[in-house]
Amino acid sequence: MLIPLGLDVVLLFGLLTNALLRKGDTAEQLVLALFFVPAFALFLASYRRRVGVGEGGLVIRRFWSDKALVWDEITHVGCLTLRRKVYLLLTTVKGFFIVSSILERFPALADAIVAHVGSERVDEDCRLLAGHAVKGTVPIAPAWIAAAALIGIIFLKLFP
Repeated sequence: MLIPLGLDVVLLFGLLTNALLRKGDTAEQLVLALFFVPAFALFLASYRRRVGVGEGGLVIRRFWSDKALVWDEITHVGCLTLRRKVYLLLTTVKGFFIVSSILERFPALADAIVAHVGSERVDEDCRLLAGHAVKGTVPIAPAWIAAAALIGIIFLKLFP
C-alpha cells in the first residue's frame, strides 16, 4: 500500500511544484495543494503505523504516539468480520484498540495475540480465526489508478 500511495504523493508534489514555479493558475495551485496535503498526511500515518509483538506485550505505533500493552492488561479479545476484512478488538484496562487485517503479517499477529492472552479472555471466533487467519486485502487499485491519472496529467502539462 505504501508504494502506490508514496508514488501518488511524489507525483502530486511534482505537479504542485510545477504549478508554483511556472506561476500557474491560482485555482490549480489551490486544488493541487488541497490534494497533496491530505495525501502526504495519509502517507506519513500509514508509514508510521505498526503493531509489534514482544514477550511483554504489544507495541502499537501510531502517527503521533506509541502505546505499549502488557499481556495482562488485555481483558478481552473479540473479532469482527466485515466483508473481506477482519478486525481484532482488544479491550484493555486503558481502553480498547482495533487491529485490522490490512496490516502486514496479520495472521502471525493474530496467532501471537491469541497465544499470549489466556483462552478465557479470547472469543471462540478469534481462536478459530487464529488457526487460519486470512490476510485482508488492501485497496491498492485506486492508488495505482490515481498514479496513472497523475502521470497522464504530468505528460499533458509537459507536452501540450
